[in-house]
Amino acid sequence: MKTGEPDKDTLQKASVRPEVLKYVRFHIDSLIALQRIIIPISLSDYISGDLLVEDKFKLDSLVSVSDMFNARLHLGHKIGTLNNNMKWALYGERLDVALNFIAHVSMRGGMILFITTNRETMFAVERTAEECGQYSHVRRWQEGTLTNTRQLFGASVRLPDAIIFMNTLTSMTIPTVGVVDSNSDPAYLTYLVPANDDSPQSVDYLLRLFKEAIMRGKEARRKQSDN
Repeated sequence: MKTGEPDKDTLQKASVRPEVLKYVRFHIDSLIALQRIIIPISLSDYISGDLLVEDKFKLDSLVSVSDMFNARLHLGHKIGTLNNNMKWALYGERLDVALNFIAHVSMRGGMILFITTNRETMFAVERTAEECGQYSHVRRWQEGTLTNTRQLFGASVRLPDAIIFMNTLTSMTIPTVGVVDSNSDPAYLTYLVPANDDSPQSVDYLLRLFKEAIMRGKEARRKQSDN
């Protein structure tokens, strides 16, 4: 194995193997069947069939290697700064999964919060959130903003259903999508997108994809309500 190449264990962790998917599907089906026997309310009442549809929103066609290369997503940090927790994430498909999750949240009327502290991209993040009818926070993050809302705002407020971090991380129970560079630790992210988070071109490209995923989710919701 050449120096710098991923070992077999790293590649195995990064891959979604068919046998794993079969096991997961079998486990879910078995759990649903067992739930029907024990109590009248089954998990199938809560699991939408849409979640089992691959690329429901046709997002796969939005992403191409050439576009990501031109947007400079591949540029990381210098040798020696790679975070060990990022090694497994650099191999495999991540962006498609994150976009699909965002679209599903949007289709269900979820509130999505964009967060960044990068001054170069803060206006782009703010504009993108406004254009797709969502929310953003691009100023200094105040401690307790999500965990202590009653004390900060004087009343309970609705928390976001998903958070998209353009350059920062957090450890909340809210599902999170994070753009993480090679020197970052993705440990607390639900859906991570390994990419260059320092370049405005890279961030603009990802923002366009996130926006399109949200808009397609909203369009799917509108069609459902019309039927």
